Amino acid sequence: MDETTSLKHASMKDLPLELVQAILRSAVNGRSVGLEEAIRTLDCDAHHADRVLRQMAEAGYLEPADILDGLFYWQLTPNGTRLAMEPKRKRIGRDKVQAIVSELLARAQVINTDPDRLQRITLRLFGSALEKRDDYGDVDVSIAYMRRQLSDIERERVENALKARQSKSDRQTFHGRLMGAERQDTREIMAFLKKGLPHLSLMNDDPMDLGTPYRWLVNHEVKPDRPVDVPDDIVRPNAPSTLDQRSRRPLPPITLIEARHRAISATTKVAIDDMHIGLEDAATLDEKMWSPKVTRKGAFVANDIRSEKRVKFAGFQHLCPIWKQELGGVAMLKEALDWCDEHKVWVRDLFPRVSIQRSDRMHVIRLGLGDDLIYFNIGGKSTTGSLLPRNRTRVSKIDLAGAYAVGKALSKMYDEGRCAKMPWFSAEILLPLVEVEKLPEFPRLLKVGEFHENAFCGLREVELY
Repeated sequence: MDETTSLKHASMKDLPLELVQAILRSAVNGRSVGLEEAIRTLDCDAHHADRVLRQMAEAGYLEPADILDGLFYWQLTPNGTRLAMEPKRKRIGRDKVQAIVSELLARAQVINTDPDRLQRITLRLFGSALEKRDDYGDVDVSIAYMRRQLSDIERERVENALKARQSKSDRQTFHGRLMGAERQDTREIMAFLKKGLPHLSLMNDDPMDLGTPYRWLVNHEVKPDRPVDVPDDIVRPNAPSTLDQRSRRPLPPITLIEARHRAISATTKVAIDDMHIGLEDAATLDEKMWSPKVTRKGAFVANDIRSEKRVKFAGFQHLCPIWKQELGGVAMLKEALDWCDEHKVWVRDLFPRVSIQRSDRMHVIRLGLGDDLIYFNIGGKSTTGSLLPRNRTRVSKIDLAGAYAVGKALSKMYDEGRCAKMPWFSAEILLPLVEVEKLPEFPRLLKVGEFHENAFCGLREVELY
């Protein structure tokens, strides 16, 4: 690795760090990631998801979980957890980095000369801010706190003032009663240093432990209570980071095994009595089909799903590739409906009207009329809604594939219109009247009625509640 390369997060050859972070953030309970989470995040098949997860493990973000008699999954390493918790920010230039560092130095001087503080601080700059780049994500600074050497009278005065500013809830906690003054002092110092500097990332991590280069910004001697001159040189630790020293579990040779199941063809009709398959279930079914089971002895064997009726439909969403194309929501919906018409999918019989309803508890987009419809609830993190027809008793993989593509198109229309940002409203769109050639995307409903000129004559009605 080149000396100027940031050691904060390892990059991956074929996957942007933003997508790696998105997969890590989808972890169940903040710890566990399986095929389901990767498939849902990347909108891909199980084979691609498995390759990505293995690459993330090789990069040090994941490791095999300790499993006994269950489906295989991965767990986040300490480095994976760090990346998952890192906030997203706009990129900034070198001038902004220098301005943040200059402001931080000025504020640190205020802290280290304040007679009403219980602690003094030291600061070390590390990460990408040490490098010359076109842009930066944040400014990483390691902060350390040191207690001042005060007389009993002076310490009591400072502590009493800090305790008086404690919140009521903090006073009621064990640590708040035991170390209330120090906790309040740390809280106030952190707030003062970070105020108005969203790209400043203050961390308690020691760069020496991380094994990453750093440069001193602020150093301080406690006994005489005075600043120490700091060198401009970058310190490069010789020892590997504590994360690298941590023993990792070996990577299994195979983490993708097709389950034992009763296979059906794409057109085989199956009874759907007491069965639910929603838009949100596609990734779950793929995981059950392809994730191996780990026995009590640690062996990897094929999962047995012969008794699970739903899982025989696994992979249905890939039979209709329309939703994978770079299309606007309306164009995608029209192509999906054409595909459904060609393959005789039940969705083709629905009345070609899209209706949207937005309120405080409802984010719904529908296709159809009356009770003969398909509809989806658009959530902040996922879209849910049944892919099964109401008036039929049997469906095939092809039926689910067409309904899935329609659901993805409707969801894209809702997102493109920024409907979630709107006040409460309802809208109806008659698809045959929409001129797709003039409308690459669904119009943004930022203000009711203000659409691209002559582009959305299919809009029949919009009402504010």
